[in-house]
Amino acid sequence: MHKKFYRTLTTLAVSCATLLAVQHAYAQSNEIYGGIGSDGIGAGYGFSPNTYVTVRGEVSGFSFSHSFSAGDLNYDATVKLIHGALYADFFPIPTVVPMHLTAGLIIGGDELDGDATPVGGTYTINGQTVSANGESIHASAKYPTVRPYLGFGFGHHLGAKGFSVAFDAGVAFGRPRVSFDVPADIAAQAGQENVAAEERNLQDKADDFRFYPIVKVAATYRF
Repeated sequence: MHKKFYRTLTTLAVSCATLLAVQHAYAQSNEIYGGIGSDGIGAGYGFSPNTYVTVRGEVSGFSFSHSFSAGDLNYDATVKLIHGALYADFFPIPTVVPMHLTAGLIIGGDELDGDATPVGGTYTINGQTVSANGESIHASAKYPTVRPYLGFGFGHHLGAKGFSVAFDAGVAFGRPRVSFDVPADIAAQAGQENVAAEERNLQDKADDFRFYPIVKVAATYRF
């Protein structure tokens, strides 16, 4: 009787251990992915410790030319978006739909650099027209090195191994800081008050991009 009981107990223990091992193996997975979105072309790695959470790290970026106006000046500029990111995806109802809510950090020095374009050899600075004298007015706007991110999406979820797709949409928060470099002789012609006013116009323009939308799609491979 006792031997039969111990054999049964041992069998149950082995079965439970095997089941737990299988569940543990299934309840973790890794993925690699590549995608494209409003913050450039990127690649990343994700790890799912369970069905409710995935943590991800990725690198994204691209560069493009952009012309814009701020105050009385027109600029030819280059936008460089090159950054890393750390994300935590939370799946509130993973057995129903693989939708996730995401919190994260965007890490990097995304920035814009440009030169004002003279018109007929002159610049107009806060209404004051001055001679360019062959010199350039340089402006830049740079995001904080670390910015918070909030979003949602589909995919990146613990599940069947192999290829899949993912979608993410969200917003990164951060106020760009402006640098306005005016050569001394041009500043002397325009007056420091007008230069300061033009810099405020540039900062106001940059403030419109405090909230940067990020939308992307990705092809994933889970293993």
